[in-house]
Amino acid sequence: MAQTVGKSGFLPLLPATLFLLNSLAWLPLESYCHLWFENGLPTYNWKIESLSDLGVNYRQVHELKHYNVTSYAFQYMNANFIQAGVAFALAQLGLIWMTRRNVTTQTAFLRTVRAVLSLFVLGGFVLIGTIHGGPREKFWKIIGWHWFGWGMVAIAGNLNSFLSTVRANQVGAFEGNQIYRLVSSMLAGFGIYSYYRFNTLGVWDFETPIGLWQRGIVYPVLVWELLTGGFMLMDAFSGQAGGKVKKG
Repeated sequence: MAQTVGKSGFLPLLPATLFLLNSLAWLPLESYCHLWFENGLPTYNWKIESLSDLGVNYRQVHELKHYNVTSYAFQYMNANFIQAGVAFALAQLGLIWMTRRNVTTQTAFLRTVRAVLSLFVLGGFVLIGTIHGGPREKFWKIIGWHWFGWGMVAIAGNLNSFLSTVRANQVGAFEGNQIYRLVSSMLAGFGIYSYYRFNTLGVWDFETPIGLWQRGIVYPVLVWELLTGGFMLMDAFSGQAGGKVKKG
């Protein structure tokens, strides 16, 4: 019969909560910004409109549409970018630190790599949220840092999802669950594929699906956080998410 875990077993609930809140907070914040992007939802096309434009903090002449557009809730989108990076890093680094006594020779390297990847995800989101992807940044020749941030999130975030499937018990028994491993692998694959598609869009015009592939980069990372947080909760309360039952 499964038993309730002790105090030490509840420690991972802190990063689990961060993972869950981070993933669940993104879409409402992004959707709110859609309402305040130029004419709002009636004309907003998420497949074409980029996440980058939601964070531009000035009225810009849209290079693809050739008319002025404004993201009136830019501060919320930039806060969304930054909180996503901070929460991801705090959750994963906290989880790695809390489970440091369970490290083995088989998991030590993977844990180290994932700790470094957490910092890259943090740095990427901070770059996206602080150096915007608009014409001013292009004129100032700093827009490359914005796109570099996207690359950091795409590669580090989705590589981390894949590495979580390589070996069980890196940070928890739930990593041995076959459903968890399958879904994590699929999310990582789609995220990397989206980054490839984003970089091979060719010449952009007013119908280029920039928004589709930008969202394809970041959404898999957020869904992985939701998945991981959920499995961590099940593991903590039932002891069965990783295929193990605690005997009373």
